[in-house]
Parts: sequence; structure tokens; C-alpha cells
Amino acid sequence: MSQFWQGVTTGNLPPSVPLQFTTNSGIAVPALNNLNVFGGTGATTSGSGSTITITVANDGFAWSEKSGNFAAVNQNGYFCNTGLTVTLPAGVATGNTIIIYVDTASAVTITATGGNLLQIGQNTSGANGSTTSTAKGNQLELVFKLSDVTWHSINSMGVWDTTM
Repeated sequence: MSQFWQGVTTGNLPPSVPLQFTTNSGIAVPALNNLNVFGGTGATTSGSGSTITITVANDGFAWSEKSGNFAAVNQNGYFCNTGLTVTLPAGVATGNTIIIYVDTASAVTITATGGNLLQIGQNTSGANGSTTSTAKGNQLELVFKLSDVTWHSINSMGVWDTTM
């Protein structure tokens, strides 16, 4: 501490010095007049003078290009450059999202797993259903809803088969 204090208070601290710091997920208590501030996943911290700055980097989804069959990962986007099959993950939680962009005229098939369903518009597949697109430029954004074990299309472009 850089403050000088003469007086009588509990613990011999000036009355304006905080003894604990409340956060969204707990209370931090300084030890030996030191409080550590660290950034979590996607966050960095810096300090200067009496200011602590917390910077959160949110670049959105991670995107990758695919040219062969693959298992999709939650919170990712994919450019499908050749005909292929995308396998959606099982054991997912409400709100998990995957985006598929078709960058080929060849067939891109998206298949649900783990007994999950797939819904595009008003068409819903059975367990482990699939949908296919054969037009370049088509895209599909799917979000999972646990209560009905369904990957729901919340955004789409182009024609995806409705036979599911």
C-alpha cells in the first residue's frame, strides 16, 4: 500500500481501502496487500497506475476449410470445398451452434448422430437424419435444442433436400 494512515480503524486500515472484491462468480480477498487479476480464455489483462483493463477478444466462430468427410465441432464454421459428409456431434447442449457453407457444386451431406434429429424449416428428420445440398453458395446455421434433441436451422440459404 502506498497510503499513509494514522488513526484507529478495524485492522489499522484507512476506511476507504476495500477488503474484498465482489465478482460475477465469487469474492476475491487480497493477500499481503496484493490482488491478482488474470484473464481467462480469450481475455487479457493489463494494469497501469490505478487502472486495471480487461480485454476480451471475441472474433466469433473459428472457421476452417474442409475437403473430406469430417466430424463438426460446436461453435465452429466450415467451408466445404468438395463433396463430403459432415457429421454433427452428439452429447451437445442447448445453444451449441455449427455453420456450414457449401463452396462446391458437389453433394455436401450433413448427418445428425446420437439419436438427434435435424430440422430445416418445417421438415424434421428421424433420429440420425441427414440433409444434402448440391448447389455452391448454400449455407446452413444449426443450433441444438436439448429438450427436443434437435439440430434446428436458424439460418439457411439455398435448397437443402427435404426427404430427410
